Amino acid sequence: MSLDFVSEVWDALRSHIDLNERTDAADSLMNLLIDNNYEPEDIKEAFRGDKDLLSALKYYLEQHDVDEEVEEDEEDQDEDWD
Repeated sequence: MSLDFVSEVWDALRSHIDLNERTDAADSLMNLLIDNNYEPEDIKEAFRGDKDLLSALKYYLEQHDVDEEVEEDEEDQDEDWD
């Protein structure tokens, strides 16, 4: 699914999400996008006008170290072979 389409869907739905819950919704969408291998740079470009999603992306990048995740994945693969 293209990020442009996801951005359009988010744009259509965000006004129906209570302001108090919009940050959590943006965080959930961000985690879903990252989990589905969308690159942070591409996400930033697709949602460049959306404060909620850009804040969620910034928070995600601050909380997760990509190099650490790769190392963990490599360790998990080694354990599977033992």
